[in-house]
Amino acid sequence: MLTTGSISRAQASRVFDFLAEDFRGRRTAIRALTHGTPEFVFWIYPDGQLHDARTSHKAHPPRGFEHILKDEPDYGGFLRGRVVRQSGVQLIVVYCRTEALASATHSLRQLLTGLEQMPVPIDDDALVISDNADIYGTVRDLWDRTYDSV
Repeated sequence: MLTTGSISRAQASRVFDFLAEDFRGRRTAIRALTHGTPEFVFWIYPDGQLHDARTSHKAHPPRGFEHILKDEPDYGGFLRGRVVRQSGVQLIVVYCRTEALASATHSLRQLLTGLEQMPVPIDDDALVISDNADIYGTVRDLWDRTYDSV
């Protein structure tokens, strides 16, 4: 599991216990939280355009791109994810490969462009993780990562 950014795995696991290194049933716990009462469920097109998936990625893929559902974990270049909140802390879970958001990649810029369009407020200190519990840091860390590459 990757951990990068300004938040250590130990710090993150104080709020989100499933991020602890030795946590069993991590994916099930992430799914339970993100499918409970999400603030927003999204797809982000490869060009960064945001798509509201309402309550379900599978039920509401971008029109004309239903085939991306069969292309796990790459989703035809789209990013999919959910925004949730627990104990007042916002969490953004992105279904992606480990390396997708770890450095200044196209996927990172794609995510940040999509986040800028969100109809819900996105906190600068929202924690961004993958569905496999890779920790990418806060939204602020992600912006810093893109600026560091310029």
